[in-house]
Formats: sequence, C-alpha cells, structure tokens
Amino acid sequence: MPRLAGQQPEYIENQLRAFIERRRTNPVMFNVAHVLSPEMIDGLAERFKELNPKPLGGAPKELVAEGKTIFEDGLPSADVPPCASCHGPEAKGDGSFPRLAGQLNDYIFNKLTNWTKERGQDPAHPDTSAIMEPIAHKLTQAQIAAVAAYLSYLE
Repeated sequence: MPRLAGQQPEYIENQLRAFIERRRTNPVMFNVAHVLSPEMIDGLAERFKELNPKPLGGAPKELVAEGKTIFEDGLPSADVPPCASCHGPEAKGDGSFPRLAGQLNDYIFNKLTNWTKERGQDPAHPDTSAIMEPIAHKLTQAQIAAVAAYLSYLE
C-alpha cells in the first residue's frame, strides 16, 4: 500500500480517475474511487499534499548508495534516465509525476517489478504513468531494490 502523505495532487487525481475508468485495475481501489465525487477527489488530493511524511526506512542500507546514483544519474548504458529528471531532485514529484521520497521500500520494489500487470490496463487510454513502462522493464531486480532502498530513506 502506498504512502499518500505529501503526494502531488495532480498525480492522486490522475490515478483515482484511472481506477474509476479501469485504466488501472485494482478491485479495492475501484470500490473506493468510483464513489468519490470530483469535489471529494480534489479535496483529498489537496489534503494529502499538505502532509509532510517522515521516511520509515527499513530497507537494506547497503543498497542506498547505488540507489542514489541510479536516481540522480540514471543508467546511460541501459538507456534509463535519472529518476530525478521527472520526480525532482528531492523525489517530491511534480504535477503528474508522483512523490517517491519516503515511499515504502516494498511498495516501490513491487510496483516497478510488476509494472505491466498493474498499469496500462487500457492501452487505448493509458494513464499518465505509461512513460514509466519502458524504464521499469530496463531495470534489473538488483537495481530496483537499490532505488527502492534509497527512496525509502528520503524525507
């Protein structure tokens, strides 16, 4: 389950609409999202943005340095851009790009590992996260683990 505190309002709104429109599939989130009015979605998104979560950490600390390098520099040899180029230098997101700072290690690892199974369920109407699909596929499990560890300690 993701941490939504401090999340970008546009991202939350986009993702809730993706669940409602079944461009993202998750039975629990569909049941939650489809009963929300547009005003409720806007209110929730703004409220979450106001929160400033502290990181929970818990990931293997020996992976953090490699994760930081991937986040800041990308992997040019694998054609993977720096995560910071979209998610910001502090991983706090921007507009439709989500905040990743302080996100749970297991959540990031699982989302990047299972990207295609959970995102882009309606290829004719992709959600804004479609840009991540080719990037997620180019990362190895070890690289995903490193990035997830780094992000889990960011404030």
